[in-house]
Amino acid sequence: MLRVFPAHDSERARLVASAALAMLAVMALVLFMTLPRRADLTPAPLSARHILSFEHDVNACRAALASASFRTTLAPDVSGPGACGYHDGVQVAPPFYPYSQAVVSDCALAAGLMLWERDVVAKAAQQHLGTNVTEIEIAGAPYQCRPIAGRSDHRLSEHAYANAIDIGGFKLANGGVITIARAWRNGAPQEKAFLRDVRGGACRYFQAVLSPDYNRAHRSHLHFDLGRDKICR
Repeated sequence: MLRVFPAHDSERARLVASAALAMLAVMALVLFMTLPRRADLTPAPLSARHILSFEHDVNACRAALASASFRTTLAPDVSGPGACGYHDGVQVAPPFYPYSQAVVSDCALAAGLMLWERDVVAKAAQQHLGTNVTEIEIAGAPYQCRPIAGRSDHRLSEHAYANAIDIGGFKLANGGVITIARAWRNGAPQEKAFLRDVRGGACRYFQAVLSPDYNRAHRSHLHFDLGRDKICR
């Protein structure tokens, strides 16, 4: 026997079905929006305009470095003393960098260093010196728990967060050595031109670039950091 439902039951069933379909549509839309897009899986290029964004995304930073053939390993987190310390630091694996000691730093700083070395230092050495740089001398490691030199307010240096590095000089393939302490003021013209170019070129990749032109505290090295102060001198 055919059962006939009252009209109000049919309307109720239709409304329930419509609500269920609407809910399924919303769930499908949410799922679609949260799925990774193909473009999201492509590493950001290793370029100056991405460096600051790398400070907040170590995975994107490492992927960009890897895409440019710079391998990194994660460094252990450091906490303290006081406000000093860092997390998600990286070490760039040799032989992809010619530094006098291992560089363990914030990944964004490492990205800036790799770009500076590849696109500034190497070209300036060929242009002004006719040779290659075989080693970059580190005068101050990226991580040092200390205040800014020469300030009376005891504000912590960006070194306290593995977010700065000091460069003392350069060893050359022809056996020469150029130090900031000697050659910035008293070097041969081509040495001075080389040092001014590597200082000026660094300003594309770092927030603060300080040289002997800045103050006496920097008379023997170039200081690079990704802190809050924008200065190139």
